Amino acid sequence: MSRSERISELVDQLTAEVDAGLGDGAIAKLDPDVARRLFSVAGRLYAVAAEEDAHPPTGTDLTPTEAVVLATAALKAHDLNPFDLALWFSRTRSGAELDQR
Repeated sequence: MSRSERISELVDQLTAEVDAGLGDGAIAKLDPDVARRLFSVAGRLYAVAAEEDAHPPTGTDLTPTEAVVLATAALKAHDLNPFDLALWFSRTRSGAELDQR
């Protein structure tokens, strides 16, 4: 099994565990540092994937509150502010994004 296949399998398993833990309240007992570590790993993975034109999360992947909590945490971790974020939003679009307009 390739590394990418193994990661995909692990993500499927983790998703099932987290969903079950959210449903039964077990997540509340989880060390908050685990969530921080997972967020950083997922962020690094997504940043690399985004450079390869990965699909962005959709409205069914995260609630608006979850998206803002994550974005705010990432900005605060690097002492960034909404103005800094606006600069990233204004970056030149790639050719693929322009073709989809």
